[in-house]
Amino acid sequence: MKEIIYDYEEFKNRLDPTKTIHHNGIRENIDKQGLFYRLRFRIYALDKKDGHVLVFEAIKRTTLAEYENHRKDYESFVEKFAKPLGSTEGEWIP
Repeated sequence: MKEIIYDYEEFKNRLDPTKTIHHNGIRENIDKQGLFYRLRFRIYALDKKDGHVLVFEAIKRTTLAEYENHRKDYESFVEKFAKPLGSTEGEWIP
């Protein structure tokens, strides 16, 4: 089973710190014209109670004008959410 959690504190309290934690980011075009984007950042871990997959998800919506900032936005998510947990990087998918 996989559970997506949007509250970072809940995610931290439920993950098993003895297992590996991974994160990744993906940029998605969300309209036909290519003007609006969604940066989806996820951290994957295992639940300490029953071992199922937990996914923390943070989303930032942006525009084409902010396209060049997406890598910086991803890096800020890593600094804020992933590094304090000791997460290893999966990949950044532009």
